[in-house]
Amino acid sequence: MKTIIVCTDFSQEAENATHYAASMAKENQYKVVLFNLQSISIHALNAQVSADFFYEQTLKNQIKLTDKAKTISTLYNIETEYYLASGNFIEELNNCIQTTKGDFIVMGMAEKTLEQRLLGNTVTKAIHRIKSPILIVPGHIEYTGIRKILFAYDNHKSMTWSAMNDIYYFISEFSSEIEVFNVSESLEDFTEVIEDIDLNSGYNMDDIKYSFKMIQSMEIIKAIEEEVKLTNADLLTMIPYKYNLVESLFHRSKTAIMAYKNKVPLLSIPLNID
Repeated sequence: MKTIIVCTDFSQEAENATHYAASMAKENQYKVVLFNLQSISIHALNAQVSADFFYEQTLKNQIKLTDKAKTISTLYNIETEYYLASGNFIEELNNCIQTTKGDFIVMGMAEKTLEQRLLGNTVTKAIHRIKSPILIVPGHIEYTGIRKILFAYDNHKSMTWSAMNDIYYFISEFSSEIEVFNVSESLEDFTEVIEDIDLNSGYNMDDIKYSFKMIQSMEIIKAIEEEVKLTNADLLTMIPYKYNLVESLFHRSKTAIMAYKNKVPLLSIPLNID
């Protein structure tokens, strides 16, 4: 049985992502784990509140998560658990993945704020630091199935085809068709793309509908957005590239940008390169 870890802080976008994940779980008989990182306000920390206060807060959060897990389990007839943690978000989420043997993570995405533009948020941090697939769900999207997947493929980022295991899983599990979409600034790049892409390697693709499309454009993000609309995709898949310090001064992650701008769920798949 596959296990979905749903990150929730009980905000509107997190609640929407929870129901999206639960609908997926019901369709495919997955287990859902609700992950919550409890936080204590800075005012409480400055006031040096007692251990009893922290205990009471933890107890309240446990009750809230227990009730939510029961509600989701009853509503969707799926196995639902919760995982309550405190501390560093990335570290605790990794601990949750290991403890629950989670297969992929679902997170809700709120509208981009000024603070997020300057500092980023937990979603963008997770994209680049968690070595598990992350499904990012816009706050207004309901689950209606995954029939069409658009895979925005970038040949310049040392892509390894180990990531195809996760992509192939979604294709087969949801009986989807996939379009591999490449945007290049130069026509000379297309030869490299054709030589690099080999979806058939190690897989039986006889029962899967797939296609390739390559276009030339200087506006890569805009081209991906337009292709999502054109294909009426239910899911956009991207593989984030981790820039080094110097590169990060001149480049912004296209995956992170699309996580903010995207109008359909985005599946971010890690390269898993050590």
